[in-house]
Amino acid sequence: VVVVITGPVGAGKTTTSIALTDALIAHRVPNALIDMDYLSWAWPAPPEDRFNSRLGYRNLAFVAATYREHGIRVMVMAGVVEEEEDRDRVLAAIPGARVVIVRLRVPLALIAERLHVRDSGDDLVWSLNRAPELEGIMDAAGIGTAPGDLIVDVGTRTPAEVAAEIVARLGLAP
Repeated sequence: VVVVITGPVGAGKTTTSIALTDALIAHRVPNALIDMDYLSWAWPAPPEDRFNSRLGYRNLAFVAATYREHGIRVMVMAGVVEEEEDRDRVLAAIPGARVVIVRLRVPLALIAERLHVRDSGDDLVWSLNRAPELEGIMDAAGIGTAPGDLIVDVGTRTPAEVAAEIVARLGLAP
């Protein structure tokens, strides 16, 4: 199973993914954490792929194959999903996987508060503009609404509480 944790900038994708892997460890479920930002982190990015997505998915194929060889049952992947075709890209990188998209829903005002703590300068301005843009893109594409996918209202809950909900709703632990 590949559980893709998505949401706009500042929604808590990485933090929730870490909490989810911790919850799976507590249930003794073999798992691994994959952060697409890190698999795509290279400079320069080609103009037609400004976030290096193609590179990230190529790297995902190698990393996932290694995890499978290691006996990993659940891969938790933090990353932005903007269109349903992103699921197809994960499937191309991890053939035969069951891909579940979990979209974190966080009020934009709370995201802005988080971003003011995390970012500064030009990064803050970019993130404050990108968060509502991504929320609109995800809404328009229906991200998280396909059968088997989830939308999780995060609010002010802790990452551990959100992770526990994901584990329970997806039946990831015995």
